[in-house]
Amino acid sequence: MQTPIDTTKSTTEFKSKGLNNAIDEASAAAHPAIDNLSAKVHDTVDKLASAASQGVENFDIRSEQLNAQGIRLGNAVRGQIQRRPVAMLGAAVLVGCALSWLLKSRAD
Repeated sequence: MQTPIDTTKSTTEFKSKGLNNAIDEASAAAHPAIDNLSAKVHDTVDKLASAASQGVENFDIRSEQLNAQGIRLGNAVRGQIQRRPVAMLGAAVLVGCALSWLLKSRAD
């Protein structure tokens, strides 16, 4: 004859085994979904990293192009000043007067 303690013990063990089996089944069922989600997240991160890398490369290339263009423009202006210093001085004075007039008219 089983005592009440033995019955409780066997019922608890039975429920524990059933709960462990349910957890194992749920884990086995969730594992492929988690793996699939993980793979998609990794793909997305890889795509974002690739896009960011491409953006940085494009920025560097464009920056170099703009820097080279600035150097060419500076050299061209320097050449014009050396060839026609009086004309360039006159142009600078005219630009200064025009800017002064525009700024003064806005202040009024």
